[in-house]
Amino acid sequence: MRNTKNLINLLIVMLVVLSSIGKNLYAEDDNKISEIKKPVWGQYFNGKYVGKSLFTSKITGVTYPYHVYLPASYENNPNKVYPIIYALDGQWSLGGLVITIDRDNRDIIVVAIEEGPEESNRRAIDYRLPGATLYTEFFKQEFLPSIESTYRIDADNRSVQGTSLSGIMTTAFLFLDDHKTPLFKNYIAYDAAYWDNPELMQRLIKNRLQIENRMDSNLYLTTAFPLGNHFFVMDFIDNLEQYAIPGLNIHHEWYMVKHDNIFDASIDNTLDLIYGKPTL
Repeated sequence: MRNTKNLINLLIVMLVVLSSIGKNLYAEDDNKISEIKKPVWGQYFNGKYVGKSLFTSKITGVTYPYHVYLPASYENNPNKVYPIIYALDGQWSLGGLVITIDRDNRDIIVVAIEEGPEESNRRAIDYRLPGATLYTEFFKQEFLPSIESTYRIDADNRSVQGTSLSGIMTTAFLFLDDHKTPLFKNYIAYDAAYWDNPELMQRLIKNRLQIENRMDSNLYLTTAFPLGNHFFVMDFIDNLEQYAIPGLNIHHEWYMVKHDNIFDASIDNTLDLIYGKPTL
């Protein structure tokens, strides 16, 4: 039975890889990124697209482009702090995330950080174990403090979002985060590629639980079925639930879409779950 399940999982991975050949993940959102570079793109927002900047890390030695969006109420409320979503794979996720948040007029700051220089494929290093450990230090020591010294952030209401390989990274954040003062409240992973180095992920979880068994955090998982990582994510959830971690809330939804379309399928429901239904 286990051999049959492993064979099914292998076939699904092959189908996902083949379906992605010749195109980018989130191909639609990639087009939106190209529009962001035009001044006209932000004119239709209720909020403000601040723009694209570069951050050079001394820890990883990589220069990361990133984008910032501020909600409509930000400039007129100088004493207010705001929840924030740090979105990984910003080269793809920015457009869909900002358009959805702005459409619903949500009071949320978005910082979307790209994988690194164009065609560098840094996501294959930074978002995977063991490279995720160094990327966590970059985020904790350099990137997050820089952002939050500039913008008014609610430090008790941070979220981090990733998809596929960057979904591994958001999960790694959960188990690499400080057990006393975690950086994030919500960890969001869409169709995470848990087939990649599962032994290292299990070791990471066990090491974290040896330090402190309790985790007061929320893990939001979605999966694409059948052409996605659904079965791998289900295996991950089954293994994680065996630890019965106090305080860890796991929420899972699946969608009958391809892997490439999981972001668009997931984002509305995720925002509703975390922040409530929008009041328009």
